[in-house]
Amino acid sequence: MHVVVLGAGVIGVTTAHALLDDGHEVTLIEAEEGPACGASHANAGQISPALSAPWAVPGLATKAVGWMFAQYPPLRLGKVPDLATLGWLLRMFRAANAADYDRSKRAMVALGTYSRERLAALRAALPIDYAGAQRGTFVLFRKRDQAAAYERDLDALAQLGVAGMRIDLDTLQRAEPNLDVAGAGIVGAVHLPGDETGDCRRFTTGLLDAIADRTGFRLLLSTRASGLQTAGDRVRAVSLEGGGSIAADAVICCLGVGSSAFLRMAGLSVPVAPLKGYSLTIPADSAAVGPLSTVSDETYKVGVTYLRDRIRVGGTAELAGFDTSRPEPRYAGLLHVVRTLFPTVPEKALEQAERWSGLRPMTPDGPPILGQARLDNLFLNTGHGTLGWTMACGSASVTADLLAGRRPAIDMAPFSPLRFAGRGG
Repeated sequence: MHVVVLGAGVIGVTTAHALLDDGHEVTLIEAEEGPACGASHANAGQISPALSAPWAVPGLATKAVGWMFAQYPPLRLGKVPDLATLGWLLRMFRAANAADYDRSKRAMVALGTYSRERLAALRAALPIDYAGAQRGTFVLFRKRDQAAAYERDLDALAQLGVAGMRIDLDTLQRAEPNLDVAGAGIVGAVHLPGDETGDCRRFTTGLLDAIADRTGFRLLLSTRASGLQTAGDRVRAVSLEGGGSIAADAVICCLGVGSSAFLRMAGLSVPVAPLKGYSLTIPADSAAVGPLSTVSDETYKVGVTYLRDRIRVGGTAELAGFDTSRPEPRYAGLLHVVRTLFPTVPEKALEQAERWSGLRPMTPDGPPILGQARLDNLFLNTGHGTLGWTMACGSASVTADLLAGRRPAIDMAPFSPLRFAGRGG
């Protein structure tokens, strides 16, 4: 079967790899000049099944009001929302109840855990160097009520069979010797030992290099898909901007924040909205002055991650449409976190840090959209939000299963495109 995969971020490349392993011919189409140019480029560097959870948390409205007055809010409104964004926000607030949150979190943790297993298998077969480490995540609390509230998360993880444990501050200090526990006012911590870290872009480009010479694989860069040619209930070909088309036995949409606009042309409504994130990549020896794994600051929702000779600081969620500008004030919270947690990081390195912003493809309820759409041979693998790399290998595997008619290893109902109201969406 010849399968056309749209999008060469970490989702699209892992999907292409899974399909090739299944014996398909694959054409991977990417509008940019190279892979991993969008949300995969400089994300927080975390593979975090234990932190997989919807943004639609119970009490979201109250939290959002409080964030409006915070100096460094984890979620902010960057522009006046248009009607489409308002509709998406309404869906998000409707999903912010205990029952929906619990259902979505369970599904996301299950997918993240399965995905980590698939990543381990891939890593054993293809030794890609992506500055990876398997030392877990340390969640840090600056307020005692945060630490107390996290007990519910630990209970939920325990029910799902995911390891997580509260640790004392001495243990934290031994594990992260460069962390200024006292100076940052850390009052508690949790260790999530199953989480991993690494450079998502290096992983994506490394995997693409590994499959580049595989029989039956073709990569088209600087090539934009402009629509789908259909006959009855099937896609026959993918139209290309500027003319021409590529015949396909099946098409898999891995376009991230571009999914909604592209699929709308085929009559499908898919609620994937861009949530802007920011990161700093600091040129410094992380083992000497930074984290040895990932530390996640629960107060500011910022992660600081080990990348060998670099430190990645990622966080902030902003509803700003498709704006990818990088105003310096948006990095103030990231700089505050790294300065307070790791004060020995040189100021010169902070000044030289690469500023980046990217658009995460968010669904209103949290889980990505995986599965067959309205057309018989059109499949969606999109909407992973801030957890694209965490869920990539698992999402690719279940997509290959669905295409082959096999039963996936996890329950697919929470990820179905049909869970949203609207035609095919």
